[in-house]
Amino acid sequence: MRPKIPDGTIEVTPTPMEAYLQKNYYKTGSLMANACRAAAMLENKDRTTCDAAFQYGRHVGLAFQLVDDILDFEGTGATLGKPVLADIQLGLATAPTLFAAEEFPQLSLLLARNFSQSGDVNRAIDIVQDSEGLRRTKDLATVQTELAIDSLNKLPDSEARKGLRNVAIKVVTRHS
Repeated sequence: MRPKIPDGTIEVTPTPMEAYLQKNYYKTGSLMANACRAAAMLENKDRTTCDAAFQYGRHVGLAFQLVDDILDFEGTGATLGKPVLADIQLGLATAPTLFAAEEFPQLSLLLARNFSQSGDVNRAIDIVQDSEGLRRTKDLATVQTELAIDSLNKLPDSEARKGLRNVAIKVVTRHS
């Protein structure tokens, strides 16, 4: 049962995945969404077009961040241009670790202490690698890309729309 707050309503606490996705929206999704909306507004497009541009950017931004989290596990420092496994070493929970924790509850204990004890990071990496966390994150990134492409269907057929579709696909298939 969820705790009640003084006025009698039920306080809704987001799940770890909901909180993660919200953070990623604020981190990357909102930047992309508002940039896309601003571009449509600067072209004096109607509200429907501006809203479609916003949704496209939102979903592309979320897909980008999800793929970034996958690459943190699967990429190399040379291809990424930054250290791999940086998030987990900083004690950050990303989609692969959150999905893995659903499958392997012992990972939740490591997450709760932000991988602060000796051996936590290596154990967490092993658990993520043994789990469906990376695949489920890829699936979620694909869904976000599909939502981005769906939002483009509200726009007239054009070379720009085709280009935006290609950008969305490149975001989810990138390796660096």
